[in-house]
Amino acid sequence: MTVTGDVQIVNFTVGDVDYGVPVEQVREVRDFQAVTPVPGAPSYVEGVTNLRGQIITVMDLRKRLNIEEGEGAGEKIIVIEMGKAAVGVMVDTVTEVSTIAEADIERHIQVSKKLENYVVGVAKQGEKLIVVMDLTKIISDNDEDLPEHGRLSSKKPHVIEQMPSA
Repeated sequence: MTVTGDVQIVNFTVGDVDYGVPVEQVREVRDFQAVTPVPGAPSYVEGVTNLRGQIITVMDLRKRLNIEEGEGAGEKIIVIEMGKAAVGVMVDTVTEVSTIAEADIERHIQVSKKLENYVVGVAKQGEKLIVVMDLTKIISDNDEDLPEHGRLSSKKPHVIEQMPSA
């Protein structure tokens, strides 16, 4: 994201809240598909799925953010690039890709102590407010619950990598 100019975000919803993620983090958006559970994975990890020959971990953002279940939960998967791996993030809907003027994004605001390291800012889009998230940070922080004091875990993310074939 640039400091000046316009920012493109992928708009999505979880529950009744509008969120956005910088388009640079998104590889693609998919309809929800079958997921194979992985024993011992954190509660917010739904499991793994085969995406055109690549096995990716699928995380439920609703569970990760401790948002109650609702209608239409987890109908879309936003595939986020994480270096050589990719992670699918389940959201309720993906509404559009929009361009927002940098001046319309309020940064460094205290939305929630739990989420302060993950919120890029709050964007104004007409009458609507969009919480712009850094999904790569949410994925990388593998504490079972998001940290209370904004500290990031130094552990590696829960990304299940494909085993080399014999």
